[in-house]
Amino acid sequence: MAFPSWYDQKFGPHTVSLYRDEVCNTDAQVETLAGVAGSTSKGPLLDLCCGWGRHALALTRRGYQVVGLDGSKYFLGKLSSEITPALRPLLAPVRGDMCSLPFAESSMAAVFQMYTSFGYGTTATDDMEVLSGVCRVLRPGGYYLLDMINWTLARQAFDGKYEDEYDEFDVVEDCRIDSKLDLLRINRALLYRDGRPPYVYEFEIRMFDRLRLSAMLEEADLKIVDFWGDFDRSAYKPDRSLRMIAVCRKEQS
Repeated sequence: MAFPSWYDQKFGPHTVSLYRDEVCNTDAQVETLAGVAGSTSKGPLLDLCCGWGRHALALTRRGYQVVGLDGSKYFLGKLSSEITPALRPLLAPVRGDMCSLPFAESSMAAVFQMYTSFGYGTTATDDMEVLSGVCRVLRPGGYYLLDMINWTLARQAFDGKYEDEYDEFDVVEDCRIDSKLDLLRINRALLYRDGRPPYVYEFEIRMFDRLRLSAMLEEADLKIVDFWGDFDRSAYKPDRSLRMIAVCRKEQS
């Protein structure tokens, strides 16, 4: 599996704390995802880069059959520990690489990729591999929802040094944008208050504007049917939206 060298450094126990504000939005997001998924008879759904399963678990509790794929051993372990006996027949955690989906052609009724988990491939070519793989595993007529921050707005902020406070640690980041590659590089230090040594790691993610992302989705044979600026289904506005959410459909053959 082609996980970047920093993968498990970034996606560990501390990540749950770092996503504290985003976790508060989970219920509203799941409501929208259920609307996109439609009838429970059309499963399974693929939660791609599922993390510790906050969406997968909630969808399963609604009766959906869900496959949750992620590369983080910690996340999948946390997800597995939260699957009750009643949910076990409906939820399957899988460790895998989003660039090489280990699922059969046309096996998924819908695919959801949440919270800017796209763009972490080792090379730019990997991003197209992700989209091509999504199209391959989607059933004809199935939906793919790709959720990212609004990079057009965010890239104006992500260039410098930042600090933030969390319950267990303070965060200090040095963020740098490579405009030629549309690449954001982040050096992050977690400064624990209990005396533990600082936890320092680096990672990078590619940024996309609507024009480039739309061209890639079209190349992957994923037809955009909606483009939202948030999970309230509001229209995407490059200069003000917090999110950039593409809702796509695989054409009927």
